[in-house]
Amino acid sequence: MKKLITTVLCSAVAGLTIFSAPKIAGQAYAQSQYAYTTVSTQSSSISYADEIDEMVETGTFDSSSLTKEQIALINKKYGEDPQAIQELQKKSDSIKNPSLASIDTSIYAHDAQFKGYDIINGIDISRWQGNIDWKKVKADGINFALIRVALRTTESGVLEADALYKENIEGALAAGLDVGVYVYSQAITTAEARAEANYTMKLIKGYNIKLPVVMDYEYYINHSGRLARANLSPAAATTICTAFCEEVEKNNYTAMVYANKSLLTDDVYADVLAKRFPIWLAQYPGWDSVTNSVHASYEGKYSYWQYTSSGSVAGISGNVDMNFRYIKKPEAVKNLHITSTSMQKVSLKWDKVPYVYGYKIYRLDKSTNTYKHVGTTVGASNTSFTNKGLEVETLYSYKVLAFYGTNSGAYNGGESNIVHAATQEKNIDKVSIAKRAKDSLTLEWTPQTEVSGYHIVRFNPATGKYKTVAYVKGAKNNTYTDTKLASGTTYTYKVRAYFEEGSRRAFFKYSSSINGNTRPGQATGVTASSTKNTVTVKWNGQINVAGYIVYRLNDNGKWVRVKTITNKNTTSYTDKKLSGNTIYKYCVVAYYKKSGNNVRTDRSKTVSIMTKPANARSVSVIPSKNNSVSISWKSSKNISGYLVYMKNGTTGSSWKRIAKLSSDKTSWTQKGLSANGTYKFKVKTYYRGNGATSISDAATITVKIPPKKVTGVAVNSYGSKQLMTWKAQTDADGYYIYRYTNKTKKYTKLKTITNSAASSYIINEAGSSKYSYCIVAYNKSNGKAYKGTRSALTASKKGSQKMQVICSVLNVRKGPGTGYDIIQTVSYGTELTLKGLYQDWYQISFTKDGRTYNGYVSAAYVKLK
Repeated sequence: MKKLITTVLCSAVAGLTIFSAPKIAGQAYAQSQYAYTTVSTQSSSISYADEIDEMVETGTFDSSSLTKEQIALINKKYGEDPQAIQELQKKSDSIKNPSLASIDTSIYAHDAQFKGYDIINGIDISRWQGNIDWKKVKADGINFALIRVALRTTESGVLEADALYKENIEGALAAGLDVGVYVYSQAITTAEARAEANYTMKLIKGYNIKLPVVMDYEYYINHSGRLARANLSPAAATTICTAFCEEVEKNNYTAMVYANKSLLTDDVYADVLAKRFPIWLAQYPGWDSVTNSVHASYEGKYSYWQYTSSGSVAGISGNVDMNFRYIKKPEAVKNLHITSTSMQKVSLKWDKVPYVYGYKIYRLDKSTNTYKHVGTTVGASNTSFTNKGLEVETLYSYKVLAFYGTNSGAYNGGESNIVHAATQEKNIDKVSIAKRAKDSLTLEWTPQTEVSGYHIVRFNPATGKYKTVAYVKGAKNNTYTDTKLASGTTYTYKVRAYFEEGSRRAFFKYSSSINGNTRPGQATGVTASSTKNTVTVKWNGQINVAGYIVYRLNDNGKWVRVKTITNKNTTSYTDKKLSGNTIYKYCVVAYYKKSGNNVRTDRSKTVSIMTKPANARSVSVIPSKNNSVSISWKSSKNISGYLVYMKNGTTGSSWKRIAKLSSDKTSWTQKGLSANGTYKFKVKTYYRGNGATSISDAATITVKIPPKKVTGVAVNSYGSKQLMTWKAQTDADGYYIYRYTNKTKKYTKLKTITNSAASSYIINEAGSSKYSYCIVAYNKSNGKAYKGTRSALTASKKGSQKMQVICSVLNVRKGPGTGYDIIQTVSYGTELTLKGLYQDWYQISFTKDGRTYNGYVSAAYVKLK
């Protein structure tokens, strides 16, 4: 077992100097309060320097008792090196105790979390150790060194390189030590932390650094310096440390944070950091007489332990920091998966295993059925790998393991899950339409390497599937012209690469679809419709046009432009002020822009249309009582005749032509209709000439046939009033009530009733032999009322009318109104006898429980029988 010279004298010393002093209340000074002490005279400055040098040389230097003035002088003398005072203390201690008893490192007890770990001996050094004989260091049992590469000054915050970092890194590597590096940080922002990381990595570029890049995060002596004065919260400090580590691991190194127990416990969230990055603990405990050992008391997770600053190692003058590294095989890699494949490449990715040096990638060798190493990634966060130069269309299998790299041999972790991938994909992108013509499209795409050619397919809208249109041989042949296409049409294509090997052809993924439009040709779908004086021409919209020109053939057989349409979305035009009963011919020409000029397509097919004759004038419809309709109109000129159409007014019926009349006819009677029926009629003119027939437009007239004769009429006299009743015709619009004077034989209208459901009316006069009464139902059509046949004349007779209650409970009152007392109630269906009439009230009698009652009820709640 390696023997080390330390200041721990076989349990005689109770404690050791702390590398980074913990916070002490009252020792944190604000930035604005701190300044270097100005020495008043040259002689006093020299006396301070002499005093400090004398304390170091005599072994009496005590960093804990330095004054502000002495700290300021040391800062000035050593360029604000944050380790200056610590290193002066080491030098003083070594002078004070030049000959120390050696103890076995076995007196150090290790935390239970390191059960099963290997414990490696190491040191950390800086320029303060001077020139080092690294071969002697290695021969003295030291296996690793953490070397200071950079520092940030304690007050001005300037980043500087350690004066001997190159010599130390090169010497340690040459001697066979595993090397890590650190920067003594005073970062108080995430930007400064990232700057420290990048500055350090710039300095170590090209060196084989297998151990972490460390952020030495500690306060200056007696809790002073810019980091202490920043008074950061634990959250802010944790964020700063995380920024440093993320920047390091982004560049494929392993990151680590150094701090003492006090800072880890109180000033950062160490558990948060330890989940992602290793921790380097600084704690110098004394002898524990209970356990008979020296052991760290920090309860958190850590991977390195700096256990003393007073070690002695061959090859180094003076005291040196001593460290344990705890190491075992890392955990198995998890979630290995394929991120992409191409023709000759497979890309892998997996979850990070914290703390590790890197990862080894293995691929199955099918000839031996064993996995062989095919690659290594360095850095705990470097969790992806692309295996290149593979065979086409081949299945491969992979696994990955994490490892720690040491010169004494790698610590390999457990194997990941196995994944499989086939090299089958060769994607084509940037497919475009390079050239367009009326009947062809030229496709172009990015040429591929390692392919035999390209497969082009075109979408068929009829089947909803893509169909092969061509194979293009040769990797560099990246264009194809599809011919014999329809003009002004959109076509959709896809392209994929293929590889031929002997008789085999392997296809790769299709490109995204690309749409191409052929240049427009003839306008299509041209139609025409007309009125008496206009023709409207319509056509199908064309793709990639600027507009359209509408032409009409004149009497001399020449095409005359009638309209230029500059809006490509307009697909119709109405030609006005034309002659009626005349045949016109039209065509449409599309045009598009090319080099700033209008280029016309061929003329469309010609469409012929005859303008319509004049509409039938002053059409009227008169219904009659014999279930017929008389239709009449005024005569029109320059026509061949009239067409009469009829349609039942019910929903879903269709128009039917009922007459074709010569031009001298101006009326038509339609018989055999239904009383109360609703019908629609229209009359059109037509003209036949030049081998064509043209029909005018027409307005629709709706008519309702007069209702039937009203039946069931009766007139009953009740004192000074009479009650007229009848059988209601709900399909009529209303009724007219008439009184007939027998002597003069004249009818007098007493009442117009607009409720077709009404079936009674009170006549406000006593019955008399002088009069008779009748009723006529009526319908309204086109603003006029058309009467049905009058009912038979009915004379009045003394009333004895029965009625029935039509509500659930009806009140019987002493008089005709709601202000009278209720004398009894009757229920639904009770039969009542009418005795008298009083406007909206009936005088009635009825029998209930063997007793006869007389009273009044509202007419609204009874029905005459």
